[in-house]
Amino acid sequence: MEELRELAMVLAAENALKYGKAEVSAVVGKILHMKPELKPRVKELIPTIEEVVKQVNEMPKEALEGLSAGVKRRRREEVRKWPPLTGAEEGKVVTRVAPEPNGYPTLGHAKGLLVPFIYARLYKGRFLLRFEDTNPRVERLEYYEAIRSEFAKLLEACEEELGLSPGKWDEEIIESYHLPEMYELAESMISRGDAYVCTCPANEVRKRRKLGIECEHRSQSAEENLELWEKMLDGTFREGEAHLRMRTNMRHPNVTMRDPGIFRIIEAEHPIHGDKFRVYPVYDFSVSVMDSLTGVTHAFRSKEFEPHVDVQRQIVRKLGLREYEMIQFGRITVEGIPLSKRYIRPLVESGILEGWDDPRIPTLRGLFRRGILPRAIVRFFYELGPSKVDATINMEAIASINRKIVDPVARRYMFVPNPVRAKVEGLSTPVKASVEVHPDSKETREVRLEEPEVFIPSSDSAGLSPGDELRLRGLVTVTVRSVNPDEVSLRVSEEQKVKGVKIVQWAPVRSGVPARLLLPETPYSFKILGGYGEPALREIGEGEIVQFVRVGFAKLDRRNPLTFILSHE
Repeated sequence: MEELRELAMVLAAENALKYGKAEVSAVVGKILHMKPELKPRVKELIPTIEEVVKQVNEMPKEALEGLSAGVKRRRREEVRKWPPLTGAEEGKVVTRVAPEPNGYPTLGHAKGLLVPFIYARLYKGRFLLRFEDTNPRVERLEYYEAIRSEFAKLLEACEEELGLSPGKWDEEIIESYHLPEMYELAESMISRGDAYVCTCPANEVRKRRKLGIECEHRSQSAEENLELWEKMLDGTFREGEAHLRMRTNMRHPNVTMRDPGIFRIIEAEHPIHGDKFRVYPVYDFSVSVMDSLTGVTHAFRSKEFEPHVDVQRQIVRKLGLREYEMIQFGRITVEGIPLSKRYIRPLVESGILEGWDDPRIPTLRGLFRRGILPRAIVRFFYELGPSKVDATINMEAIASINRKIVDPVARRYMFVPNPVRAKVEGLSTPVKASVEVHPDSKETREVRLEEPEVFIPSSDSAGLSPGDELRLRGLVTVTVRSVNPDEVSLRVSEEQKVKGVKIVQWAPVRSGVPARLLLPETPYSFKILGGYGEPALREIGEGEIVQFVRVGFAKLDRRNPLTFILSHE
């Protein structure tokens, strides 16, 4: 009990610092998440937790900060199970996430964010958010904002779940503002003979690189190349007519290394700069240069870019820039659901999906809308780790973690899908039923029944026979008199304390609240369960996650019509 009191104290302090006042339900939820073995004893523990919370809420801020530091230390020790970083020194590590603002972030982006962030905080280093916005044709301002918003939620959750603080990036960098600097670096490469302007058609370039045949423009002088480069910049060349290539070795065993392109013309308005620029670096040039210039010590990227490591190292060396560690990690795919934006975008544009926040797809905003908490995503990727092995995940793995987080705090409500009317003979009305708000607390909620008629699920009525007994949750035990397709006749049982009787949820016929529950299935389909709920459904806050008894956890999505999305069972 003393250990529980100590844990409750630091968790309550952390909760009070974040929200101004500690809440018993939040502290109970965190304790059960950290120590699930205590769940069977939660009712006897609640008085102690209530006492601790009251004590914490009377403490000054300085005392709270001291207590909160304890839980953060514990969590940091847990996270240190991750393998050490090569060449890393505490206080000197700089990592980054470098998304392109060409769409809304998905679960794949979550791994790309969390792996470098966790390492930066473990080594008490710096973490950068850098927008790689050098392909204006596919980039929009709304994507910058979506990335900021959704990444911020995950990093805040990282602090809450793993104790890694501060739960935010230390600096934001927008790559396109550095284009003039990149132009200067390109010109220095041209002047030294390390780059040349090629006007061959793209298909010819691909063919020659594959065969290892040198381009005729390779022998141009530095002066010629600088003139051609100027024509790329001033608009003399149109898109596709010229590009800048790095001179390497056309016989290199890695085809990617054979005179790779490093700048090209893109005639499209940039979401920030409009038509100010028309020549943009390719990914290999911009990422290698920016990682070096911004002080990155350990650059994490998906394993798919592994063949490009040689190119990026060569660019850094030819420019005489600072070198750094380049680390690959495995990609993830979600079983049965596309992660790639090129698959999702047509579904959105065709109207099959209602938007990028559709709860059927694993975009971060889709998952949040469905009721998957940022903390669950953080915990999932922490447990997955920074492995280089590609992984296919099942959404049930994330749902399982989410369930452990929301179960201790989600309020319980009765919702009756596909309802059938049931008349209860012998029930004196009006009557008030008492239903529990949560099985781990003493709190109850009254449901008033004006007439002896209720809705029960058709799935339950279909299996009933005359003489069967069941209990209407929190109300009364009944015996089945007769069963018809659209109505069931029940009678109050003489014996009310019957053991082992099936308990079913119900809703009053007169005051029941019409509601619908969306069940995501695949990116192409979902089910809708219509029904009635108890009157208290009207009091649920928009965005709140609750548990519908015997149905599952659901998040209130909108009020008109009253619509919930099933998070998971």
